[in-house]
Amino acid sequence: MAVVATARKLATIAWHMLQNNQPYWYALPRPTQTKLARLRVRATGQKRKSGCPKGHKATSNSPPGGRTRTLKALPQLYQAEGLPPMQVPKPAEQRAMAAMGLTEFVSALGKPQVIQRTTNSHKKQ
Repeated sequence: MAVVATARKLATIAWHMLQNNQPYWYALPRPTQTKLARLRVRATGQKRKSGCPKGHKATSNSPPGGRTRTLKALPQLYQAEGLPPMQVPKPAEQRAMAAMGLTEFVSALGKPQVIQRTTNSHKKQ
């Protein structure tokens, strides 16, 4: 019985997202970026150009001795992939987020995140 109820809720969420032409607001940026990139490559065969443009010197913004990676904020990620922009959550949704203590999490999704890269010891041989 619980499985059917969960499936129904997920189907309702998906239907609302499709009806309103909205991307999912609470997705984690890194896995979402990977999934959208794979989908784009399969659909169009286009890969994003990486690295510095010709004529520009590569510079690091990371602290000395540390390797970091900057993950795009969710709105920037959706814009780069050509998805519709995110909208401000409705007041009822904001109240529900506050009641569940998710306000900080949701606001963090809208900001770029800098994560520390770890070194792989097996590659240093």
